[in-house]
Amino acid sequence: MLRLTKRNYYSEEANREYWSASFVKAMLRCPAAAMAMEPEEPSTALLVGSYVDAYFEGTLDSFREDHTELFKRDGTLKADYVQAEEMIERARSDKVFMEYMQGRKQVIKTGTIGGLPFKCKMDVYKKGKRIVDLKTTRNTEPIYKSGEGWVTFADAWEWPLQLAIYQTIEGNRLPCFLAVITKENPADLAVIEVSQERLDAELQRLLDKLPYLDAIKSGIIEPPRCGRCAYCRRTKKLTGPVSLAEFEKE
Repeated sequence: MLRLTKRNYYSEEANREYWSASFVKAMLRCPAAAMAMEPEEPSTALLVGSYVDAYFEGTLDSFREDHTELFKRDGTLKADYVQAEEMIERARSDKVFMEYMQGRKQVIKTGTIGGLPFKCKMDVYKKGKRIVDLKTTRNTEPIYKSGEGWVTFADAWEWPLQLAIYQTIEGNRLPCFLAVITKENPADLAVIEVSQERLDAELQRLLDKLPYLDAIKSGIIEPPRCGRCAYCRRTKKLTGPVSLAEFEKE
């Protein structure tokens, strides 16, 4: 297997050889889009999150150098990234939040889940003590998810599943936490523990789905389309008229 480093972690070869939380989540959203693996320009929302991540990782200076789109013509930060700076300062002002940000950053580990090779990169890893995943989000209000109804903001983005994958790969059933900073003004903060019961349930859900997902990844099953995402809209081919009833809410 490919030996992973920070340089090749996101490479095509690494993504071919290893499963990851991000790929599993993409497959659950839309297998067709996940398998297409089309590169997308990072959105402003994603860049704001990456800006905050870079600060806590200690790589903010190089991140700013690599992303000139963060700046206006006069060299000052655009409003979204001024907000990111304010989010960072809000986090820095909170003793408990910063305590949970203590540990090794962006730690890469590999392992197997359901007999398949997995990789992960943990935001904050305190050996023998805990795993922390840093997240930025619009707010902490519930989100409506099609087919499921109202769910927590964390469940809407499958963050408990992500932590279950991290915990399994790490191998010691360490306590797992979400360190959350909102994009509100002023930013809200939360450190959320995901219970072991919930992590176990998420792992079992993954184990139940993995054979089917692997059959899709292996080309045995044609990847189904969700019909709602950007990829499905862009590649949609009309075959004729449809009934208005298909657009009614269930």
